[in-house]
Amino acid sequence: MTSSTSSSSSTKSSIPTRGIKKIEKRLTATQYIGKYTEMLVLGVRRTYALERLINADCPIRAFEENLTEKVLEKHIAPSGMYTYHLNKLDQKFAEIRKKNMIKAQRKMAESKECNAYIENQKMILEQKTQEEVNELFAAAMGSTGAPKKTSIKPDYSKYRIVKRSKSTASSSTTSSPTSSSPTSQ
Repeated sequence: MTSSTSSSSSTKSSIPTRGIKKIEKRLTATQYIGKYTEMLVLGVRRTYALERLINADCPIRAFEENLTEKVLEKHIAPSGMYTYHLNKLDQKFAEIRKKNMIKAQRKMAESKECNAYIENQKMILEQKTQEEVNELFAAAMGSTGAPKKTSIKPDYSKYRIVKRSKSTASSSTTSSPTSSSPTSQ
């Protein structure tokens, strides 16, 4: 019994080499296209490389950075063997460029719409009189809850202004203790 347990424990600790797959790094779009473009230049598995380029979901920039179209023209087109793949790639490049053009036009239209809206609002605001602008400002200040600062001038109409007579002036002078000198009478 001891021999069977020791053999089973030794199999558990051993790592099977066939079951482990090589860990691959994720390639960027440019690196991926560069890898298969280089395979075309070297002449290694061209059909496989062309199929990978056809199935690649990458932006046109990745193909342009690796000069894939020039490589196709220089190394693949003269042989005449891969016309099906070349036609597929030409269609792919045209579709990608068309999609990019549509996206660029949409983006341009959205920015133009936004700019047109802003300009329209500016024109509307310029057409309003200053009083309307003040009302808008007051409404905006009221909606923010900021305290309004108003200046109220005092109303002096309720006060009567009376000139002082000489008799009231002399009595006020005699009643004060500091002005009781004989020369002031």
